[in-house]
Amino acid sequence: MMRVFHIINITFLLGSTAIILVLISLFTPLFSQVIVYLFSLLPLPHVPATAMRSPPTAYVVLGGGLTNDHNNQTILNDYSLNRARTAASAYHDLPLPIVLSGAEAPWLSQWLIEHGIDGLISENASMNTCENARFTAKRIPLRHVYLITDSYHMARARRQFALNGINSTPLAAPLPVSRDWMKPAQNLSHSRRAVYEIAAYLRDVIRPQVDCRYAKDITSQQLLTPRGNAAKTPDE
Repeated sequence: MMRVFHIINITFLLGSTAIILVLISLFTPLFSQVIVYLFSLLPLPHVPATAMRSPPTAYVVLGGGLTNDHNNQTILNDYSLNRARTAASAYHDLPLPIVLSGAEAPWLSQWLIEHGIDGLISENASMNTCENARFTAKRIPLRHVYLITDSYHMARARRQFALNGINSTPLAAPLPVSRDWMKPAQNLSHSRRAVYEIAAYLRDVIRPQVDCRYAKDITSQQLLTPRGNAAKTPDE
């Protein structure tokens, strides 16, 4: 009996210590870095062999939300802006067609045009990651793309594109705040983002979201029509 109590005490102590360490790690860069690394190890659904063999032929930029400026005008939020900047930088290194996916597409397009990039391809209908993949696949035939979103969202986004037959090479855009050992609040922001994506990824695997429309539910004209009522929160 004493041995059993001893084992229980040790287990409780180890468990409590582990919980405390995890809670502390939320305020450091460590937790989010580990999650991003683990995300990178997750297997992707099978994609056609042709998609695996093909080189990337386009950049696909996923919208990250909109906000309002001081004049109450709709603009890109910091998530979307960083993705647009990542796309512009990559384009200048290797010019390829840029596909903009999401209700944020018109604003992403405007920003990229203002920064010297044109010939953009947009789909304006998708309102979540699942629809990003389905509607992009409907908008233009693609086998392999450079996928641009943030590093936490990347695993879930790549999975959705793979489910729609599109292979992807990740190009991670930075979050609005950086990790910094001396700034716990910024680290906690990254940790919250990581925890959200863990939950969202598990949801997609265990019980796919019901608000993801199929490509057949949207006409080609709807894919091209800018949405005047675009969401003003991150479209993750």
